[in-house]
Amino acid sequence: MLVTAQSNTLDAVVEGYRTTLYVNYLGIGGAALVLVDFLQTFPEEVSLMWPAPFGLPKVLFFLLRYSLLAHRVLAGLYGVPTGRSPEECWNGFVRTGVMSCALIAGAEGILFLRAYAFSGKNKKLMAYLIFQFVAIHTGAAVLITKFLHSTKFGPLPIPTVCMPLQADSVLLCGAFTMILGSIVIVMLIMVYIALQEHRGCRSALLMIFYRDGIFYFICLSALALANIIVNLVAPEGGLKLLLVQ
Repeated sequence: MLVTAQSNTLDAVVEGYRTTLYVNYLGIGGAALVLVDFLQTFPEEVSLMWPAPFGLPKVLFFLLRYSLLAHRVLAGLYGVPTGRSPEECWNGFVRTGVMSCALIAGAEGILFLRAYAFSGKNKKLMAYLIFQFVAIHTGAAVLITKFLHSTKFGPLPIPTVCMPLQADSVLLCGAFTMILGSIVIVMLIMVYIALQEHRGCRSALLMIFYRDGIFYFICLSALALANIIVNLVAPEGGLKLLLVQ
């Protein structure tokens, strides 16, 4: 019986290790993509964003752009080293999770700014968007905080990378559902504004602004929806964290 239990434990560790490697490999691929994008678009950043007037959009742009690089460093420091204690693993996981939340909020903030600008800087809409942003992200932050506290790391029989043994992924799914709902609402607001105030407008700049807004909406929605689906259908274990990076 003891041998069987030890064998089952070892099998679970090996399977968990394999799953964690898949997640880490995807994270490394994401880091490479972020770095390539940064290097490729850096000349445009210098020519277009550096001389741009100072304001909230510019601040958000630079915060998100460079925080994303810092986030990839933190994710690497969490996922690559081996032989760390459960406390060290949990602390690294929390740091990465908190920065992920901040990046998600910032990315959605840009979408909110687009809707506000698209409305002609309507003050009533601005008040509503602020209310929605605070309400949604407060709720999401509560769920993600509970999720982080539900994540457990334990001592393993062999030194390996940080590997979560337990996590309440339903909380994470709920947070991404709230974020997806918020994104959809903002996009519907933009569609309404386009139909009510910009119908028949032939401005090339406005069309580009609207087209890019739709593309941005699709990207954010796809990421949120993918996280929801993975959390719902992936087997228990690290695969539920596959896209949370």
